[in-house]
Amino acid sequence: MKYGRFTRILHTLIASGILLELLSSLVMRTPRSGRVLTPLQSFGYEAHAWVGMAVFVVLVLHWLVFAAGHAHKGMGHFFPWFSRARLDAVVSEARELLRLKVGDPEQNDSLAGAFEGLGLLVASILAITGVVLFFGIAESGAMSRATRAVREFHEFWGPAMWTYLCIHAGAAMVHLGLGHGSILSVFRW
Repeated sequence: MKYGRFTRILHTLIASGILLELLSSLVMRTPRSGRVLTPLQSFGYEAHAWVGMAVFVVLVLHWLVFAAGHAHKGMGHFFPWFSRARLDAVVSEARELLRLKVGDPEQNDSLAGAFEGLGLLVASILAITGVVLFFGIAESGAMSRATRAVREFHEFWGPAMWTYLCIHAGAAMVHLGLGHGSILSVFRW
C-alpha cells in the first residue's frame, strides 16, 4: 500500500494521540470541589486535556484534507454508506471474514476503509466533546448542567474508542501473521 507522506504523518499523530488519550483516561480524575487528587490523577487529567486539544487540531486538519479531495482512495473509501457498489464491496468482505477468510489488504480493503471511517467519526466525537469540556470545566471542577451532559456523552464514547483500537490492532496482528506486511506502510517514513 502506498500512502503519501502527509497521510502517514496524520495517521501517526492521530494514532499516537488517541493511544495517549486512552492511557491517560485510565489514571486521571476530574477535579471536583472537595476531591483531593493524587499527583498521578492530576497529571493524567492535565495530559488528557492538552493531548486532547492537540488531537482535535490534527483531526480538524485531517477533515480539511478530506474536504479538499485528498483522501487516500477518496472519501467514499472511508464512508461507503452512500454508494451501492462500495457498500456491496464492504458486505462481500465482511461475509468472507465471517467465513474466516482474510484477503490480501492490497486487493481487499473496503471493509478496512469503512472501519477506519468509523474510527475517525468516533475520534472526532470524542475530540469535539473534549474541546467543550476543556473550556467548560473550571479548575475547581465546577461545570454547568450542559457541560455535565457533554461530559456524560464524552464518557459514553470512550469505550467505543477502546473497542475500535482493540479491533484495529487485532486485525493488524492477524494481517501480519498472514504475511501481509504492507499494512505497516502507513507508518513508514
